[in-house]
Amino acid sequence: MTQIIKGENLPVPGQAWRIEVVRQAAGDGVPEVAVSALLLDAADKAVGHLVLERTGAVDDRSADRLDLDTGSVGPDVRRIVIVAVGQNGTLGQVPGLSVRTSSAATGEQLALYEVDDATTETALVLGEYYRRDGGWKFRAVGEGYDEGLRALAEDFRISVPAPTQGGPVPAELPHGSVGKSAGATGPVPVELPRGAVGKSQGSPADTERGQGSGGSAQGQGQGQGQGHGGGSGLTKGEAEGHGPGSHPPHAFAQAQPGAVAQAQAPPQPRPPTRGPGAIPVVPSPAASPEAVAAVGMLGGEFDDIVYSGRGSAKFAMDTTPPPGYVLVDFARTGKGYFDLDSIDWNGREAVDLGDSATSHRFERRVMWCDNLYPLRFRVGCDDRDEWTIVIRPVSTVRELGEAATGRGSEVLLHTGPAGELVSRLRPTEATGSVRVEGHKPRRPGAPARYPDALASESGRSPKVARALPEGPLFVAVVRGEGDWSLEVRPPRSVPPQEKRSGIWRRFSRS
Repeated sequence: MTQIIKGENLPVPGQAWRIEVVRQAAGDGVPEVAVSALLLDAADKAVGHLVLERTGAVDDRSADRLDLDTGSVGPDVRRIVIVAVGQNGTLGQVPGLSVRTSSAATGEQLALYEVDDATTETALVLGEYYRRDGGWKFRAVGEGYDEGLRALAEDFRISVPAPTQGGPVPAELPHGSVGKSAGATGPVPVELPRGAVGKSQGSPADTERGQGSGGSAQGQGQGQGQGHGGGSGLTKGEAEGHGPGSHPPHAFAQAQPGAVAQAQAPPQPRPPTRGPGAIPVVPSPAASPEAVAAVGMLGGEFDDIVYSGRGSAKFAMDTTPPPGYVLVDFARTGKGYFDLDSIDWNGREAVDLGDSATSHRFERRVMWCDNLYPLRFRVGCDDRDEWTIVIRPVSTVRELGEAATGRGSEVLLHTGPAGELVSRLRPTEATGSVRVEGHKPRRPGAPARYPDALASESGRSPKVARALPEGPLFVAVVRGEGDWSLEVRPPRSVPPQEKRSGIWRRFSRS
């Protein structure tokens, strides 16, 4: 079966494909749509683009086409993302929007995704082709941006033309490659499409391999800026800025000749590198067969994945762990503000992983990875601070048992029956707080749900008892400012006064 729904993926066999984006032709309330393919490196940064050729309207249907030879795609390109930008309207106003992949040799349909839930988005990631086990797979994404072109450009760290004086943003079609160097501090000026899409008029000399005419991609544009990688999987860690080709742009009714000015984009942060940085990382111990079996329905096995960087950053993992829960350990240098989030395609917060208040000490969180999308992270901190993030398998956690003690954040495995969890904290200062969450098994692809609150208490000696669900589940101490202890008791064995919050205990004693 080649037709898939949003979030699903499937292998795309063969080397030569024809990619088509089809929808109802513009007019009568249907906005114009421009389509491009962004070539992304392991840091989720656009290093090139391919233009889809408009084939013309047939039976009130319009299509853009790209013939792609994957054998000519360089190894630094990890993903090819198909993006659509609406003009003078939203993509929810475009009926019949779909992306289809077929064999260029036989015409056999290999993948089909029909977008059926677009609403207010003005820019949309239709789908992506990504490398996996020596081949390619297609993932139906269908996620977009209400803010349109500029939000998409920010997410993939590319620039768009600045607004003209008193006029609209004359965003032009990209031509050739984004691979010309414009100095070490310049932005990457990929000008995303607006209005009708035509053939690229760029000279083959402007690309590393050259872009085929008529939307055919026997090669692709690639960045030539000097970069560095931090280990296997990241071949372009920090690209220099690039400049546009010297050929003339397409002409559009909205764009006035000579009115395009380069956006003054802020300097981009240095992308993270694959591998440890300034903070030492202790490898995960080899998991015992018993530990692997205990967490079998909660998470899979994989090798530790380490990223390091400096200052604020936003990146996607180049390796996707198996479906299930994963451990996220993070530490930083310095003592200022630091925050870590998992983000969605819109760049919005998906999971707040918290902060790190102590220099060089790892915090630990547990989060879900459904294997539908690569995990994407956003780090917020001072430009001088260095940080390290380690993604580990959950088989390395220790079991909660009848009791456990520790300091700081921790993740434990509960495999026993339902009961009462008594949480205590001995603060390092006059007062402190303890917060414990429970994470139950999930089905891949199911909607995310909030973790169970197993403890949330503060004071000079916080203590709270709450119901503990039947295992298996992860018990995560996400805040413990001091020495904490967790005790598991049978249900209803805790005296009633221990189940009440601090204010109700004081009232009961008065």
